[in-house]
Amino acid sequence: MLGAWRGIVRWLADRLTVVAAAWLAAGLVFSAFVIWAFTELSDVVIEGESRRVDRAVLLWIHTTFPGWLDGPMRIVTALGYYWVVLPLLGVVIALFYRAGWRLSATLLLVSTAGSVVLTTVLKSVIRRARPDLFDSGYHASFYSFPSGHATVAVGFYGMLTLVLAYRLRGTARWAVGVSGVIVVLLIGFSRLYLGVHYPTDVVAGYLAALLWLVCVGAVYALWLSIKGLRAAESSRDEG
Repeated sequence: MLGAWRGIVRWLADRLTVVAAAWLAAGLVFSAFVIWAFTELSDVVIEGESRRVDRAVLLWIHTTFPGWLDGPMRIVTALGYYWVVLPLLGVVIALFYRAGWRLSATLLLVSTAGSVVLTTVLKSVIRRARPDLFDSGYHASFYSFPSGHATVAVGFYGMLTLVLAYRLRGTARWAVGVSGVIVVLLIGFSRLYLGVHYPTDVVAGYLAALLWLVCVGAVYALWLSIKGLRAAESSRDEG
């Protein structure tokens, strides 16, 4: 009986290691793709090769979508500002700790903080000026590439969506997942509608944040693997 129990524990430990290794491998492959895509996009932007398409898309959005969207888009774009995200982050972390979700709270904090630092560094390095194709009455400061709103949208709202969807089941999981994706995409679109970012800025912001999320997820998978192995070893020692 004891031998069978040890076999089960050993199989479970090996299983956890394989799962973690698979996630890490998938993360590395995806990270390599995102790095390649971001590098190519950055080169296109720096060389000015995206200017024609960027301008065309912005002008198309400006002339196609109705003016009454201005108010809703300003509300949506406010969701990506630090003075909204940081208080929300504090409230959510407090609620997670109260619910005993300490690891989820840590992941959300690391994801959000990392996205803020990442976008600030990239903006300072690339120093792309903001578009000036039309006057929407809305003004933004600092550099344009990549979009900080897009990066923070994925880093905070995207990670929050993943955490909640992971803990929910059935229809609730799908509702949270779809809602999270819509919020992230709307924040990016609001920057285009208001004319303060080029399309390549927003795409680059999404790519940068996705890369950071994969890194955070890979560390999490590795932590789960180590935790599983330690638990298995402890059980074997006690047996």
